[in-house]
Amino acid sequence: MDFNKMITELRLTRSAKLLQVKWKSSQKVMPAGRLPFLAPEFITDVCQAIFLPLEVTQRAITVGQRIVANTALQALAWHYHYCLFCCTTYSEENISCWPSLTRILQDDGGTFYLLVLLSGLPRTWTIQRMRSIPSEIVRDTLSQVKSKVLDHHKEHGVWGLTPHYVRWLRNHLCGKLYCLGRLQFQFGFFKFKFRIFRHRTSRIVVALSEGGVCYLPDGQLYGSGRVHDTTNTWISQLTLTNDKIVGYPILPTGCALQKKVYLSRAEWREALSPGDPVLNIHIPKGGPLTFGLCGESFRAALKFFPHYFSDKPFVSFCCGSWLLDTQLEELLSPTSNIIRFQREFYLLPIHSNDLSLLNRRIFGYIPKDLTKAPRNTSLQRAILDHLLTGGHLHGGAGGGFIFPDDLNWDAQVYRRQKFPW
Repeated sequence: MDFNKMITELRLTRSAKLLQVKWKSSQKVMPAGRLPFLAPEFITDVCQAIFLPLEVTQRAITVGQRIVANTALQALAWHYHYCLFCCTTYSEENISCWPSLTRILQDDGGTFYLLVLLSGLPRTWTIQRMRSIPSEIVRDTLSQVKSKVLDHHKEHGVWGLTPHYVRWLRNHLCGKLYCLGRLQFQFGFFKFKFRIFRHRTSRIVVALSEGGVCYLPDGQLYGSGRVHDTTNTWISQLTLTNDKIVGYPILPTGCALQKKVYLSRAEWREALSPGDPVLNIHIPKGGPLTFGLCGESFRAALKFFPHYFSDKPFVSFCCGSWLLDTQLEELLSPTSNIIRFQREFYLLPIHSNDLSLLNRRIFGYIPKDLTKAPRNTSLQRAILDHLLTGGHLHGGAGGGFIFPDDLNWDAQVYRRQKFPW
């Protein structure tokens, strides 16, 4: 279909530049007639396969018929399917920016995006069969689609998904992420600004900051919690030569130390560098962060990925999450699940200024009046007491890693290290 005609009919001119990316490529391979993934029998089958409520199935069938009756909508649905599942070079950032369709579909705009996501399920099952992935793991992984659909309905009162959720859930459908018990594991690359070294004989691990990073006096990143006071800030340096490494270490508690250390190349090897393949850890909603269950997930991952993905080796487990915010250790009991979870990692100072996300995770919404926010959990009470007495949050994020060889759940391996300086 002609691009200009499509955006005019659907009143999407403001998103023209975004939607034009890959448009010609998608339209060249668009099937003639009704798209197969908009057929009522297809919609029924895929909704039942991932246990979506009957009400969702019925709504999706109705919306599918609306799309088929509109040439422009059907062309857009195919374009999105192509970008999600057929084009490996399409930017993930673009997906989150796809426009709302409420002007043309009203309350069914979210269902449109759900249908686009479900269109990839046949590819999902093909991938899983080729890898012989156990059916229960496929089921648990795809259950996240239902979870997000229910979340969307709870928040907006209608069935469907936002483009943001479509972008995230594509990982589940494309074999990039698997749920193994309490935790999710996703193929990725080490993206933090640190280099990790291991002593060749003692096996001690130390993280060094990349050069040119600005830190606050407390060892956290400049800008954490929107703090931009330049008083006493300092800049890290890192020098790598053939015989030595010189830089500023990060303690396993996630604090940068303003003390230059010297490591000999003969004694230390670089164990993890930016760009190395890793398994990123995600913690989905769904009950408490039970410490023992998390350990079981890690142990399951050590068996699952080498067996089913021997062609995709990984160097380390990595995590970036508000649950690894080092500030929480000051606010919560050492026996809490969150703190016990943190202490198994070698923590790294990272930050996110999206405090709204942190509030949503802790309270379920963004409280306008902290004095009226819920105090049902120890975490909620600790955060509120801290904020109401003048404290601030770092920014709701922290990072960390665990090497597979160091995985000894509940041993706090990195916290027990004794550094030679």
